[in-house]
Amino acid sequence: MAQQLDLAIVNGTVVTVGGRDQADLAISDGRIVALGRRHAFDHATRLLDAGGLVLLPGVVDGHVHFRQPGLEHKETWLTGSRAAVHGGVTTVLEMPNTLPPTRSVGDARAKLELASQASYCDFGLFGLVDREGSSAVEELVRSGMVIGLKVFLGPSTGALAAPADEELVRVLRLAARAGLRTAFHAEDAAVLEREATRVGHRVDAVAHLEARPEEAEVRAIDHVGHLLGRSGAAGHILHLSSKGGVDAIRRWRSSGVDLTCEVTPHHLLLGRHDYERLGGQLKANPPVRGEPHSSALLAALAEGLIDCVASDHAPHAPDEKAPPDIRRVEAGVAGVETLLPLMLTLVDDGRLSLERVVDATSAGPARIWGLAPAKGSLERGADADVVLVDLVSEQVVRGAEAHGMHPLTPFEGRSVHGRVVATLVRGRPVVQEGGLLGEPGWGVPVNRA
Repeated sequence: MAQQLDLAIVNGTVVTVGGRDQADLAISDGRIVALGRRHAFDHATRLLDAGGLVLLPGVVDGHVHFRQPGLEHKETWLTGSRAAVHGGVTTVLEMPNTLPPTRSVGDARAKLELASQASYCDFGLFGLVDREGSSAVEELVRSGMVIGLKVFLGPSTGALAAPADEELVRVLRLAARAGLRTAFHAEDAAVLEREATRVGHRVDAVAHLEARPEEAEVRAIDHVGHLLGRSGAAGHILHLSSKGGVDAIRRWRSSGVDLTCEVTPHHLLLGRHDYERLGGQLKANPPVRGEPHSSALLAALAEGLIDCVASDHAPHAPDEKAPPDIRRVEAGVAGVETLLPLMLTLVDDGRLSLERVVDATSAGPARIWGLAPAKGSLERGADADVVLVDLVSEQVVRGAEAHGMHPLTPFEGRSVHGRVVATLVRGRPVVQEGGLLGEPGWGVPVNRA
């Protein structure tokens, strides 16, 4: 007797890290149970015709700021996850710099409850390691509530200074014993302090770039490399932004340190010349640098030295991005909804293969954060997180048509190739042809494998 199937996606092209196959995909109880030849699953309860479309694993965005609790005027779990699923993102990993920060078991439990009530996609949390809360990390790690830890080596959003090195090594060893990887915002505080003095009272947007030079990133990565070497822990560099940073990653990996890294679309695709047009809209930490850095980042991504792409979705209200004095502008850009279309445009341009994009947006982050094999693949037994994409369709990015809380994007007006036709989270269509089918609270916490 044929197995009972809840859904079969038929007539599509299944794309994995290993290649492409004209195959139908069968789903039962929220998981992929088989990939087979055409018409092998016509007995399924429901058929979804993907004729002319490609099937990709749902995107795992390993770096988002959904701002809740405490900063709900910028974004919420409801609005952020709504934007995510419209962009083909089925799992998000949320950063700890909310109000309060995610320092303790109580903080994590409260944030998980908020997400469980509102999120359209699955989710995981990072726990914060800073001077104020490092003593609470041991209980937080033991709780299993966090997918990883995060350290700010330089000032970004909030006063979340890293502990002294000896304490940080202790925490890293604790994380290593628990199998957790620690993510680093890699900008050296001393360099930033020096450069802020040098730039002085300038208020133009480029002053922000010049106050956070490549040297700050390289020094911070070298600092991380030494800490990982002492502790034997695994680390991850967030939002890599410079050619020197790429070289530093290569150097530390060759020494045997377990150091992964990510890049964002805005660091890949925007540059110094965009500050004149965008002003404070482009302010981010670390800053967008442009050439020769963007070419070096793209080459490292294509090579696989950069493991994954993440959005660093960090939205703000319009008035927070509008002051003419760049020092008063909040740092961060929205990006969870545009992540996949921008990467697919690089495929259309011939600068990345589709298989490499699948690895960088799905399989790679799932592997790094311990979510594989349940997340990031279309293999049998994986969660049925599937994105149906029309690779031929061209569209224009319009903030007014986005699904987050605020209509701000540094990619306003840019043409992109690749339209998300449908997004399935654990076998359930939550977006189809632009319509939201899912319900708030469908998302569940992800667990390490």
